[in-house]
Amino acid sequence: MVDLGLLDRKILSYLNSNVRATYSKIADHVNSSKEVVNYRIKRLEERKIILGYSTIFDIGYWSYKLLISFSKIDDVSDKKIITYLKKNKNIAWLTPCTGFCDLVLAVMAKSPKDFDNKIRLIFSEIGKYIQEYDVAISVYSKTTGHNFIYNNTNKTIEFEDEKVIKEKEEQHNNLNNIYFDEKDKKIGQIIKKNCRAKLIDICKKTNIKVDTIKYRIKKMEENGVIKRYRLLLDTSRLGYYRYELFLKCINLSGKVIDKFEEYAKTKKNIEFFSRCVGSWDIEFTIYLKTLEELRLFIFDIKKEFGEYIQKLESVTLFETYNFIYVPKELE
Repeated sequence: MVDLGLLDRKILSYLNSNVRATYSKIADHVNSSKEVVNYRIKRLEERKIILGYSTIFDIGYWSYKLLISFSKIDDVSDKKIITYLKKNKNIAWLTPCTGFCDLVLAVMAKSPKDFDNKIRLIFSEIGKYIQEYDVAISVYSKTTGHNFIYNNTNKTIEFEDEKVIKEKEEQHNNLNNIYFDEKDKKIGQIIKKNCRAKLIDICKKTNIKVDTIKYRIKKMEENGVIKRYRLLLDTSRLGYYRYELFLKCINLSGKVIDKFEEYAKTKKNIEFFSRCVGSWDIEFTIYLKTLEELRLFIFDIKKEFGEYIQKLESVTLFETYNFIYVPKELE
Protein backbone atom coordinates (compact mmCIF):
# COMPACT_ATOMS: atom_id res chain seq x y z
CA MET A 1 0.00 0.00 0.00
CA VAL A 2 1.30 3.45 -0.96
CA ASP A 3 1.14 6.31 1.54
CA LEU A 4 0.71 9.52 -0.44
CA GLY A 5 2.33 12.73 0.73
CA LEU A 6 0.44 16.01 1.04
CA LEU A 7 1.69 17.42 -2.27
CA ASP A 8 0.66 14.29 -4.19
CA ARG A 9 -2.79 14.49 -2.60
CA LYS A 10 -3.11 18.14 -3.57
CA ILE A 11 -2.10 17.35 -7.15
CA LEU A 12 -4.57 14.49 -7.41
CA SER A 13 -7.26 16.64 -5.86
CA TYR A 14 -6.83 19.30 -8.54
CA LEU A 15 -6.60 16.73 -11.34
CA ASN A 16 -9.78 15.13 -10.04
CA SER A 17 -11.82 18.17 -11.05
CA ASN A 18 -9.52 19.62 -13.72
CA VAL A 19 -8.17 16.59 -15.57
CA ARG A 20 -6.95 18.61 -18.57
CA ALA A 21 -5.24 21.31 -16.51
CA THR A 22 -1.70 22.24 -17.58
CA TYR A 23 1.26 21.59 -15.30
CA SER A 24 1.54 25.35 -14.78
CA LYS A 25 -2.07 25.68 -13.61
CA ILE A 26 -1.69 22.73 -11.25
CA ALA A 27 1.55 24.19 -9.89
CA ASP A 28 -0.13 27.54 -9.18
CA HIS A 29 -2.96 25.80 -7.36
CA VAL A 30 -0.75 23.58 -5.16
CA ASN A 31 1.94 26.26 -4.55
CA SER A 32 4.71 24.34 -6.26
CA SER A 33 6.72 24.57 -9.47
CA LYS A 34 5.80 23.27 -12.90
CA GLU A 35 8.86 20.99 -12.89
CA VAL A 36 8.01 19.45 -9.51
CA VAL A 37 4.37 18.88 -10.52
CA ASN A 38 5.47 17.27 -13.79
CA TYR A 39 7.84 14.96 -11.87
CA ARG A 40 5.22 14.04 -9.25
CA ILE A 41 2.57 13.20 -11.85
CA LYS A 42 5.00 11.05 -13.84
CA ARG A 43 5.97 9.24 -10.64
CA LEU A 44 2.29 8.60 -9.83
CA GLU A 45 1.90 7.17 -13.34
CA GLU A 46 5.01 4.98 -12.99
CA ARG A 47 3.76 3.64 -9.66
CA LYS A 48 0.47 2.73 -11.40
CA ILE A 49 -1.57 4.92 -9.08
CA ILE A 50 -2.65 7.08 -12.01
CA LEU A 51 -3.86 4.69 -14.71
CA GLY A 52 -4.95 7.25 -17.28
CA TYR A 53 -7.02 10.24 -18.28
CA SER A 54 -10.06 9.29 -20.32
CA THR A 55 -12.64 11.23 -22.28
CA ILE A 56 -16.23 10.03 -21.92
CA PHE A 57 -18.19 10.54 -25.15
CA ASP A 58 -21.96 10.56 -25.59
CA ILE A 59 -22.97 9.84 -29.18
CA GLY A 60 -26.45 8.45 -28.61
CA TYR A 61 -25.63 5.23 -26.75
CA TRP A 62 -27.40 3.94 -23.64
CA SER A 63 -25.62 1.96 -20.94
CA TYR A 64 -27.29 -1.41 -20.24
CA LYS A 65 -25.76 -2.75 -17.03
CA LEU A 66 -25.76 -6.52 -16.50
CA LEU A 67 -25.20 -8.45 -13.28
CA ILE A 68 -24.28 -12.04 -14.12
CA SER A 69 -24.17 -15.06 -11.82
CA PHE A 70 -22.40 -18.17 -13.08
CA SER A 71 -23.44 -21.75 -12.42
CA LYS A 72 -20.73 -24.35 -12.91
CA ILE A 73 -17.44 -22.55 -13.52
CA ASP A 74 -13.75 -22.83 -12.72
CA ASP A 75 -10.75 -20.51 -12.90
CA VAL A 76 -9.88 -21.53 -16.47
CA SER A 77 -13.42 -20.87 -17.72
CA ASP A 78 -13.56 -17.57 -15.84
CA LYS A 79 -10.37 -16.34 -17.53
CA LYS A 80 -11.71 -17.50 -20.88
CA ILE A 81 -14.92 -15.50 -20.37
CA ILE A 82 -13.02 -12.37 -19.30
CA THR A 83 -10.68 -12.63 -22.29
CA TYR A 84 -13.63 -12.92 -24.67
CA LEU A 85 -15.54 -10.01 -23.13
CA LYS A 86 -12.46 -7.76 -23.02
CA LYS A 87 -12.29 -7.98 -26.82
CA ASN A 88 -15.94 -7.03 -27.27
CA LYS A 89 -16.05 -3.42 -28.49
CA ASN A 90 -19.65 -2.99 -27.29
CA ILE A 91 -18.73 -3.43 -23.63
CA ALA A 92 -17.89 -0.21 -21.79
CA TRP A 93 -17.25 -1.53 -18.30
CA LEU A 94 -16.28 -5.03 -17.24
CA THR A 95 -15.52 -5.98 -13.64
CA PRO A 96 -15.32 -9.37 -11.90
CA CYS A 97 -16.81 -9.25 -8.42
CA THR A 98 -17.81 -11.27 -5.41
CA GLY A 99 -21.12 -11.12 -3.58
CA PHE A 100 -24.59 -11.83 -4.94
CA CYS A 101 -23.22 -11.95 -8.52
CA ASP A 102 -19.92 -12.82 -10.21
CA LEU A 103 -19.56 -10.28 -13.00
CA VAL A 104 -20.73 -6.74 -13.72
CA LEU A 105 -20.62 -5.30 -17.22
CA ALA A 106 -22.17 -2.55 -19.31
CA VAL A 107 -23.25 -3.08 -22.91
CA MET A 108 -23.56 0.12 -24.95
CA ALA A 109 -26.49 0.17 -27.38
CA LYS A 110 -28.62 2.74 -29.22
CA SER A 111 -31.97 1.01 -28.71
CA PRO A 112 -33.55 -2.00 -26.96
CA LYS A 113 -33.38 -3.93 -30.25
CA ASP A 114 -29.71 -3.02 -30.68
CA PHE A 115 -29.06 -4.21 -27.12
CA ASP A 116 -30.91 -7.46 -27.74
CA ASN A 117 -28.81 -8.17 -30.84
CA LYS A 118 -25.58 -7.50 -28.97
CA ILE A 119 -26.45 -9.46 -25.85
CA ARG A 120 -27.58 -12.50 -27.86
CA LEU A 121 -24.19 -12.63 -29.56
CA ILE A 122 -22.49 -12.48 -26.17
CA PHE A 123 -24.73 -15.18 -24.71
CA SER A 124 -24.04 -17.44 -27.70
CA GLU A 125 -20.43 -17.56 -26.46
CA ILE A 126 -20.80 -17.59 -22.66
CA GLY A 127 -24.46 -18.52 -22.10
CA LYS A 128 -23.67 -22.06 -21.00
CA TYR A 129 -21.94 -20.70 -17.88
CA ILE A 130 -24.73 -18.31 -16.86
CA GLN A 131 -27.15 -19.24 -14.10
CA GLU A 132 -29.06 -15.94 -14.09
CA TYR A 133 -28.65 -12.28 -14.92
CA ASP A 134 -30.29 -8.93 -14.18
CA VAL A 135 -30.44 -5.87 -16.42
CA ALA A 136 -31.01 -2.16 -15.80
CA ILE A 137 -30.62 0.86 -18.07
CA SER A 138 -28.77 3.86 -16.70
CA VAL A 139 -30.92 6.92 -17.45
CA TYR A 140 -28.73 9.42 -15.58
CA SER A 141 -25.34 9.06 -13.94
CA LYS A 142 -22.60 11.14 -12.42
CA THR A 143 -18.98 10.38 -11.62
CA THR A 144 -17.78 12.79 -8.94
CA GLY A 145 -14.21 11.61 -8.61
CA HIS A 146 -12.08 10.23 -5.82
CA ASN A 147 -12.82 12.79 -3.12
CA PHE A 148 -12.31 10.23 -0.35
CA ILE A 149 -8.55 10.24 -1.00
CA TYR A 150 -8.16 13.96 -0.47
CA ASN A 151 -10.32 14.30 2.66
CA ASN A 152 -12.51 16.81 0.85
CA THR A 153 -15.77 17.53 2.62
CA ASN A 154 -17.35 18.96 -0.54
CA LYS A 155 -17.47 17.43 -3.98
CA THR A 156 -14.90 18.96 -6.33
CA ILE A 157 -16.95 18.01 -9.38
CA GLU A 158 -20.47 19.39 -9.20
CA PHE A 159 -23.49 17.60 -10.58
CA GLU A 160 -24.83 19.30 -13.68
CA ASP A 161 -27.81 21.60 -13.37
CA GLU A 162 -31.03 19.78 -14.31
CA LYS A 163 -31.75 22.38 -16.99
CA VAL A 164 -28.40 21.70 -18.66
CA ILE A 165 -29.07 17.97 -18.55
CA LYS A 166 -32.47 18.39 -20.23
CA GLU A 167 -30.97 20.60 -22.96
CA LYS A 168 -28.34 17.95 -23.75
CA GLU A 169 -30.96 15.19 -23.74
CA GLU A 170 -33.05 17.17 -26.23
CA GLN A 171 -30.02 17.54 -28.49
CA HIS A 172 -29.41 13.80 -28.38
CA ASN A 173 -33.00 12.98 -29.27
CA ASN A 174 -32.00 13.92 -32.79
CA LEU A 175 -28.34 13.13 -33.35
CA ASN A 176 -28.43 14.70 -36.80
CA ASN A 177 -28.50 18.07 -35.03
CA ILE A 178 -25.13 17.40 -33.40
CA TYR A 179 -22.18 18.71 -35.37
CA PHE A 180 -19.59 15.92 -35.51
CA ASP A 181 -17.38 15.48 -38.56
CA GLU A 182 -14.07 13.93 -39.61
CA LYS A 183 -11.98 16.55 -37.82
CA ASP A 184 -13.86 15.89 -34.59
CA LYS A 185 -13.35 12.17 -35.14
CA LYS A 186 -9.59 12.57 -35.56
CA ILE A 187 -9.34 14.65 -32.41
CA GLY A 188 -11.59 12.26 -30.50
CA GLN A 189 -9.48 9.27 -31.48
CA ILE A 190 -6.54 10.82 -29.66
CA ILE A 191 -8.18 12.27 -26.55
CA LYS A 192 -10.43 9.25 -25.92
CA LYS A 193 -7.59 7.54 -24.03
CA ASN A 194 -5.60 10.61 -23.04
CA CYS A 195 -7.54 13.81 -22.55
CA ARG A 196 -4.31 15.44 -21.35
CA ALA A 197 -2.71 15.08 -24.78
CA LYS A 198 -1.01 18.36 -25.70
CA LEU A 199 -2.68 20.40 -28.43
CA ILE A 200 0.60 20.60 -30.36
CA ASP A 201 0.88 16.79 -30.32
CA ILE A 202 -2.71 16.44 -31.56
CA CYS A 203 -1.86 18.96 -34.27
CA LYS A 204 1.15 16.91 -35.42
CA LYS A 205 -0.89 13.70 -35.56
CA THR A 206 -3.96 15.15 -37.30
CA ASN A 207 -2.62 18.10 -39.34
CA ILE A 208 -5.36 20.21 -37.77
CA LYS A 209 -4.44 23.69 -36.55
CA VAL A 210 -4.11 24.20 -32.78
CA ASP A 211 -6.78 26.93 -32.71
CA THR A 212 -9.15 24.65 -34.61
CA ILE A 213 -8.50 21.80 -32.16
CA LYS A 214 -9.28 24.07 -29.20
CA TYR A 215 -12.48 25.24 -30.88
CA ARG A 216 -13.62 21.72 -31.83
CA ILE A 217 -13.03 20.36 -28.31
CA LYS A 218 -14.96 23.27 -26.83
CA LYS A 219 -17.88 22.68 -29.23
CA MET A 220 -17.94 18.94 -28.42
CA GLU A 221 -18.10 19.85 -24.73
CA GLU A 222 -20.92 22.34 -25.30
CA ASN A 223 -23.11 20.03 -27.38
CA GLY A 224 -22.58 17.06 -25.06
CA VAL A 225 -20.56 14.85 -27.43
CA ILE A 226 -17.85 15.08 -24.80
CA LYS A 227 -19.71 14.22 -21.61
CA ARG A 228 -16.85 14.52 -19.15
CA TYR A 229 -13.18 13.82 -18.52
CA ARG A 230 -12.09 11.28 -15.97
CA LEU A 231 -8.99 10.66 -13.90
CA LEU A 232 -8.43 6.90 -13.60
CA LEU A 233 -6.78 5.69 -10.40
CA ASP A 234 -5.88 2.31 -8.92
CA THR A 235 -7.27 2.97 -5.46
CA SER A 236 -6.37 -0.52 -4.23
CA ARG A 237 -2.76 0.67 -4.08
CA LEU A 238 -3.94 3.30 -1.61
CA GLY A 239 -5.72 0.81 0.63
CA TYR A 240 -9.29 1.21 -0.60
CA TYR A 241 -11.78 -1.51 -1.54
CA ARG A 242 -14.38 -0.75 -4.18
CA TYR A 243 -18.02 -1.76 -3.71
CA GLU A 244 -21.11 -1.47 -5.86
CA LEU A 245 -24.52 -1.06 -4.21
CA PHE A 246 -27.77 -1.80 -6.08
CA LEU A 247 -31.07 -0.59 -4.61
CA LYS A 248 -34.54 -1.69 -5.68
CA CYS A 249 -37.01 0.87 -4.37
CA ILE A 250 -40.72 1.44 -3.80
CA ASN A 251 -42.63 4.74 -3.95
CA LEU A 252 -39.71 6.27 -5.84
CA SER A 253 -41.04 9.75 -6.55
CA GLY A 254 -39.06 12.60 -8.06
CA LYS A 255 -38.51 14.09 -4.61
CA VAL A 256 -37.09 10.81 -3.31
CA ILE A 257 -34.74 10.54 -6.29
CA ASP A 258 -33.57 14.10 -5.61
CA LYS A 259 -32.95 13.11 -2.01
CA PHE A 260 -30.78 10.16 -3.14
CA GLU A 261 -28.83 12.50 -5.39
CA GLU A 262 -28.27 15.04 -2.62
CA TYR A 263 -27.09 12.19 -0.41
CA ALA A 264 -24.54 11.17 -3.05
CA LYS A 265 -23.24 14.73 -3.24
CA THR A 266 -22.52 14.92 0.48
CA LYS A 267 -20.81 11.55 0.92
CA LYS A 268 -17.16 11.74 -0.13
CA ASN A 269 -16.88 7.93 -0.37
CA ILE A 270 -19.53 7.78 -3.14
CA GLU A 271 -17.68 8.07 -6.46
CA PHE A 272 -20.51 7.13 -8.83
CA PHE A 273 -24.27 7.64 -8.71
CA SER A 274 -26.79 6.34 -11.23
CA ARG A 275 -30.57 6.35 -11.65
CA CYS A 276 -31.71 3.23 -13.46
CA VAL A 277 -34.75 1.53 -14.96
CA GLY A 278 -35.03 -2.24 -14.71
CA SER A 279 -33.92 -4.70 -12.05
CA TRP A 280 -32.76 -1.90 -9.74
CA ASP A 281 -33.40 1.84 -9.41
CA ILE A 282 -30.36 3.38 -7.71
CA GLU A 283 -26.71 2.44 -8.03
CA PHE A 284 -23.69 3.66 -6.05
CA THR A 285 -19.96 2.97 -6.36
CA ILE A 286 -18.26 3.51 -3.01
CA TYR A 287 -14.67 3.28 -1.76
CA LEU A 288 -13.96 2.11 1.79
CA LYS A 289 -11.05 0.59 3.68
CA THR A 290 -12.78 -2.13 5.74
CA LEU A 291 -15.83 -4.36 5.76
CA GLU A 292 -16.90 -2.69 8.99
CA GLU A 293 -17.02 0.64 7.13
CA LEU A 294 -19.22 -1.02 4.49
CA ARG A 295 -21.58 -2.31 7.16
CA LEU A 296 -21.87 1.15 8.74
CA PHE A 297 -22.34 2.74 5.32
CA ILE A 298 -25.25 0.41 4.54
CA PHE A 299 -26.74 1.15 7.97
CA ASP A 300 -26.56 4.87 7.15
CA ILE A 301 -28.34 4.38 3.82
CA LYS A 302 -31.06 2.35 5.51
CA LYS A 303 -31.43 5.02 8.18
CA GLU A 304 -31.95 7.69 5.50
CA PHE A 305 -33.98 5.69 2.95
CA GLY A 306 -35.21 2.54 4.69
CA GLU A 307 -38.88 3.27 3.97
CA TYR A 308 -38.16 3.36 0.22
CA ILE A 309 -35.74 0.43 -0.07
CA GLN A 310 -37.27 -2.88 -1.10
CA LYS A 311 -33.95 -4.65 -1.63
CA LEU A 312 -30.28 -3.70 -1.27
CA GLU A 313 -27.49 -5.81 -2.75
CA SER A 314 -23.73 -5.24 -2.67
CA VAL A 315 -20.69 -6.67 -4.43
CA THR A 316 -16.95 -6.23 -3.98
CA LEU A 317 -15.40 -5.13 -7.27
CA PHE A 318 -12.02 -6.31 -8.54
CA GLU A 319 -9.98 -5.04 -11.48
CA THR A 320 -11.99 -3.18 -14.09
CA TYR A 321 -11.41 -3.80 -17.79
CA ASN A 322 -12.74 -1.77 -20.72
CA PHE A 323 -12.71 1.44 -18.67
CA ILE A 324 -12.73 3.44 -21.88
CA TYR A 325 -15.62 2.92 -24.28
CA VAL A 326 -14.91 3.87 -27.87
CA PRO A 327 -18.08 4.46 -29.93
CA LYS A 328 -17.88 3.04 -33.45
CA GLU A 329 -18.06 6.64 -34.69
CA LEU A 330 -14.53 7.10 -33.25
CA GLU A 331 -12.99 3.86 -34.45
